[in-house]
Amino acid sequence: MVSPQFCVRLPKELDERLSTYVKVAGTTKTKVMLDALAYYLGCTDDVPLVRRVIEMEERLTALETEVRGGRRSW
Repeated sequence: MVSPQFCVRLPKELDERLSTYVKVAGTTKTKVMLDALAYYLGCTDDVPLVRRVIEMEERLTALETEVRGGRRSW
Protein backbone atom coordinates (compact mmCIF):
# COMPACT_ATOMS: atom_id res chain seq x y z
CA MET A 1 0.00 0.00 0.00
CA VAL A 2 1.38 3.37 -1.02
CA SER A 3 1.34 6.10 1.61
CA PRO A 4 -0.11 9.50 0.72
CA GLN A 5 2.54 12.09 -0.08
CA PHE A 6 2.56 15.70 1.06
CA CYS A 7 5.02 18.38 0.00
CA VAL A 8 5.88 21.42 2.06
CA ARG A 9 8.28 24.32 1.59
CA LEU A 10 10.53 25.13 4.52
CA PRO A 11 12.32 28.35 5.27
CA LYS A 12 16.05 27.92 4.63
CA GLU A 13 16.92 28.32 8.33
CA LEU A 14 14.45 25.61 9.39
CA ASP A 15 15.71 23.24 6.71
CA GLU A 16 19.28 23.80 7.89
CA ARG A 17 18.31 23.03 11.49
CA LEU A 18 16.41 19.94 10.35
CA SER A 19 19.40 18.75 8.30
CA THR A 20 21.73 19.22 11.25
CA TYR A 21 19.38 17.36 13.58
CA VAL A 22 19.03 14.47 11.12
CA LYS A 23 22.81 14.05 10.91
CA VAL A 24 23.30 14.18 14.68
CA ALA A 25 20.35 11.91 15.48
CA GLY A 26 21.08 9.44 12.68
CA THR A 27 17.53 9.53 11.37
CA THR A 28 15.72 10.85 8.31
CA LYS A 29 13.83 14.05 7.59
CA THR A 30 10.73 11.98 6.91
CA LYS A 31 10.86 10.31 10.34
CA VAL A 32 11.42 13.61 12.11
CA MET A 33 8.56 15.30 10.28
CA LEU A 34 6.16 12.40 10.82
CA ASP A 35 6.97 12.26 14.53
CA ALA A 36 6.69 16.04 14.89
CA LEU A 37 3.35 16.11 13.09
CA ALA A 38 1.97 13.24 15.19
CA TYR A 39 3.13 15.00 18.35
CA TYR A 40 1.68 18.34 17.25
CA LEU A 41 -1.67 16.75 16.42
CA GLY A 42 -1.69 14.79 19.68
CA CYS A 43 -1.89 11.42 17.99
CA THR A 44 1.47 9.84 18.79
CA ASP A 45 -0.37 6.73 20.00
CA ASP A 46 -1.71 6.28 16.46
CA VAL A 47 1.80 5.63 15.16
CA PRO A 48 1.96 1.87 14.63
CA LEU A 49 3.70 0.08 17.50
CA VAL A 50 5.89 -1.92 15.12
CA ARG A 51 7.26 1.32 13.64
CA ARG A 52 8.01 2.71 17.10
CA VAL A 53 9.76 -0.52 18.14
CA ILE A 54 11.87 -0.62 14.96
CA GLU A 55 12.91 3.00 15.47
CA MET A 56 13.80 2.35 19.11
CA GLU A 57 15.91 -0.65 18.08
CA GLU A 58 17.71 1.47 15.48
CA ARG A 59 18.39 4.19 18.05
CA LEU A 60 19.60 1.65 20.61
CA THR A 61 21.97 0.09 18.08
CA ALA A 62 23.34 3.53 17.18
CA LEU A 63 23.86 4.38 20.85
CA GLU A 64 25.56 1.07 21.57
CA THR A 65 27.87 1.60 18.60
CA GLU A 66 28.68 5.12 19.77
CA VAL A 67 29.39 3.98 23.33
CA ARG A 68 31.69 1.22 22.11
CA GLY A 69 33.51 3.59 19.77
CA GLY A 70 32.17 1.95 16.66
CA ARG A 71 33.03 -1.59 17.77
CA ARG A 72 30.39 -4.29 18.07
CA SER A 73 30.85 -6.77 20.87
CA TRP A 74 28.34 -9.34 19.67
